[in-house]
Amino acid sequence: MDKKELLDLIDQDLAFMKAFLDEYRQDGVNFGTEDRLMNLFVDMKQSVVEDQIPESLFDRLANLIRTLEVEKLRTHQNKLQKLHNFEKYRDLAENVFVKSFFVSKTFYLLKAIGFTSSNVVLIGANGSGKTTFANSIREQLEKTDNGIVIPAQKLLVFPTYNSIPTYKSAFADYESRQKVCLDDKQTFKAEKNDDYPYSLSKQYSEELRILVSALISERLERRNNFCSNAQEGDIIHLNDFKSNIDEVIEIWNHLIEHRTLLCDNLGNLQIECGDEKYPAYKMSDGERVIFYVVGRVMLAKESSLIIVDEPEMHLHKAILNKLWDILEEKRKDCMFIYLTHDIDFASTRIANKRWLKSYSSSTSGIFENWEIEPIFDSEIPEALLMKILGSRKKVLFCEGKQGSLDRQIIELLFPNFTITPLASCKDVINYTKAYNKISNKYAVAYGIIDRDFRTKEQLDKLAAENIYSYDVAEIENLFLIEDFIKGFAEYKHETCDIDSIKTQILALLTRNKEQQISSYLIQRINYNFNESHVRNGKDKTEVEVNFNEFVKQIKIEEWYNIRLQELDDVIKTSNYAKVIMLYNNKGLHSIIEKVLGISSYNLKALEYLRNSQNARDVLHNVFPKLE
Repeated sequence: MDKKELLDLIDQDLAFMKAFLDEYRQDGVNFGTEDRLMNLFVDMKQSVVEDQIPESLFDRLANLIRTLEVEKLRTHQNKLQKLHNFEKYRDLAENVFVKSFFVSKTFYLLKAIGFTSSNVVLIGANGSGKTTFANSIREQLEKTDNGIVIPAQKLLVFPTYNSIPTYKSAFADYESRQKVCLDDKQTFKAEKNDDYPYSLSKQYSEELRILVSALISERLERRNNFCSNAQEGDIIHLNDFKSNIDEVIEIWNHLIEHRTLLCDNLGNLQIECGDEKYPAYKMSDGERVIFYVVGRVMLAKESSLIIVDEPEMHLHKAILNKLWDILEEKRKDCMFIYLTHDIDFASTRIANKRWLKSYSSSTSGIFENWEIEPIFDSEIPEALLMKILGSRKKVLFCEGKQGSLDRQIIELLFPNFTITPLASCKDVINYTKAYNKISNKYAVAYGIIDRDFRTKEQLDKLAAENIYSYDVAEIENLFLIEDFIKGFAEYKHETCDIDSIKTQILALLTRNKEQQISSYLIQRINYNFNESHVRNGKDKTEVEVNFNEFVKQIKIEEWYNIRLQELDDVIKTSNYAKVIMLYNNKGLHSIIEKVLGISSYNLKALEYLRNSQNARDVLHNVFPKLE
């Protein structure tokens, strides 16, 4: 279907329903949902006219419109020669409005995910409403024959049979079951020890029976037809012999390499493991999930939306990605929409990644309370971006790896932030800037970096971008703050000669003064190269002139004298607070260990920080106040 044909279809149904409603409105006929239907047509038309919908979705949208069955009403009216008697049309008219609810659900879902024709991953944190979203859309999808929802909640009990149900009855049960929304968010009275939610449990436990019955009965029906056609001399093809359960078994055996799933001619499912055979109901939880998921996907109608709530449920990481890779390949005609909080899984999908900020069902109609936002390209790696986007807390980037001192201190001091450690201060700076450029996020991001010889001018420039340092040279120096050391000694019931500690650190700085100045010069030179550049020149001479101008900005002698004077001043005045602000030396904890007669000061100081609000208050004083 091309664009003109689709617009003609929309215009035809829109014009007819408008004229129909106008005709009978004067007779007092009012469905109460007329605006919803008219708005649906208008929104559909606008989306097509503005090229929001790719051509690959035209047929799906046309099928949605036909699901309204406006044509039935139009044909009936023409048959009655447009007789003005609303009672003759009531049932068909009401059918259009009932179906408009389900069609609207599907259309606005497609709109919310950006009318993409590719697979989609909706990432949402626990509690964001993923399952409610899936349950809400499930019935609507199946009533419009547009797809299925594979629920997260599964009670998979394998059936055994004395006789296999007929293909007709098994598939009738299966298709009927697709329209049932399994809702585990309910309760029951537990007044006695043996009280049990039988009705809900029965619904869930029947899920696999209905699926297996449909698969096995289809297999027997297909094989019977194959044999009958062969017996009658008709042209037959081997593909006619292969059923959906054969596909399920083939995929299952590909994924579970150490066991073999078999189905005999009577429809009995068995597992073969070496010389041992046992019935399929003895499968593990993960093996049952694979069977169930593959069966549901293989039975989905052509060009379905397949919504999968928590695709990672009960599946080992080694199998998870292979399973969905295979199913996406097998059902290229379908669009998969994954609802997940598993960032590792989400990052493996070649799909349109969207962020399900929140979802809650509404009694007001189709415009439910969902927030689905695109995840835009960013300097931040996709997996990390997906992890932090859903956080309702403010984001705090810091230096340090998993379990590092940096991360542990920051987590203790800022419990109300989503702490995100990164490999380097450069990453902290770049990611903080990049994250704060993203629109539609819950909260802003901040960065915390070591001071690392930076000048006040450099720190002020970073602070304008929400990137801050603390009033000591590096993270380890937090444990050198005078009040922190005193509090630690009291916590450990140790006698503390704080003056001796301060004197020894000051003496060490005096001995290391030249080395400290050299490190400072290197940092300033690197900063100039990182933050500036040589201006363009039209020829070699101009390039050389511009380069020399750039080099002149690196004033080693001037910087050396400034830093020398700064260190001489703090040494002369014995300004200990300024010493630990300027002195970069990760080995200073050894002085405290020697004076207190202990070992592993940093680890014990971390324990003190974890257990003492006073210790946290002391360190908070050297950090910026993050709003």
